[in-house]
Amino acid sequence: MQTGRVTVGSRLPRVGTRADLMNALEDMIVPRKNEDGGRPPRGTPYGLKTYVLESDRDFPRRFESGCMQCEVEDTGLDAVKILRARRGGAATEFFLDVEDGRFPLLHTNGRSEDTDGIVGEMAGDDCHTLDNIWLHSAMMKRLARMPGNSSGGNGAAAGYQDQGAADAAARGVARITRGSGADPRGFVQDYVHSTGRFAVMRGESVREHLRLVDMCRKEYAGTVAAVEKRRIGVGKRDGKMLVEGGQFDFQFARNIEDLGAFIDWMFSSTAPFMMWGVKFAIEDDYFGVIAADLHAGARMHFDIAPDLIRVYLYKRGCGNTVLRLLTNLQMHYDAGTTCRQIG
Repeated sequence: MQTGRVTVGSRLPRVGTRADLMNALEDMIVPRKNEDGGRPPRGTPYGLKTYVLESDRDFPRRFESGCMQCEVEDTGLDAVKILRARRGGAATEFFLDVEDGRFPLLHTNGRSEDTDGIVGEMAGDDCHTLDNIWLHSAMMKRLARMPGNSSGGNGAAAGYQDQGAADAAARGVARITRGSGADPRGFVQDYVHSTGRFAVMRGESVREHLRLVDMCRKEYAGTVAAVEKRRIGVGKRDGKMLVEGGQFDFQFARNIEDLGAFIDWMFSSTAPFMMWGVKFAIEDDYFGVIAADLHAGARMHFDIAPDLIRVYLYKRGCGNTVLRLLTNLQMHYDAGTTCRQIG
């Protein structure tokens, strides 16, 4: 079995135990020496990063997406694999942890520019049923308040228009700290992105980093399960067939001015919403949309007015879709967007 220190650009070791994985991640949490012997300075995008994904089926062993090719190799652990991605001629490796099959993890110390692009392409290709997780502003705030966590402030994601301090949590990036003390091995501060990217910025505690990731994953899984309990369908109770489920009401702090253009943008089959739909007029400034989510391929229905979007998710739909909608409406339209059924 291959062993040894993980350096920037090196091949990942084929770990045989969870302890081996922890040792490998310890090597990745701070910038280590390059293969040429140089040490990247603090602040470079080479530190440990963990991406949380959402998957509707088993992680594929091999797939292609655009200009990227990926293959998954076994290690000595059933739940831990190595994902090798080739994109633009360069290869980047990730530890792939599939212990939670619905929400797999990717660990890497590759350059952020490369790893963000790879994960984004994986999540953006609807053929593979992979998606990001989507952390809306209230969920980011809850994560920062969980036991042992503290908020280190907020920052704007690239390309996001500044809307003032009151809207900081909706900008897509929060700094969250776990642990304490002068010894960097006793704490960690992560930049947490709304797409489920946890990047270590300060501190060297792998254990606290993984605890933060696991807290988020459990909170998110519970929210997705609650969303899916509201899916519309037919059930049987006391011998009677009944319609079950309910809608999701998205409300804005400011009204939509051009409803037709807004709907065309939202259902254009492209990022960030990844939905396709056909609109029809119900009355003035009130439309219905029959739509499909491109991640799961499931049918949805929307009622859309200038101040409200009402969403109906059907039984085969994925709860992740509703959280993607809420997070991206906050990010790209109105930071004050809320949904009372999600909180």
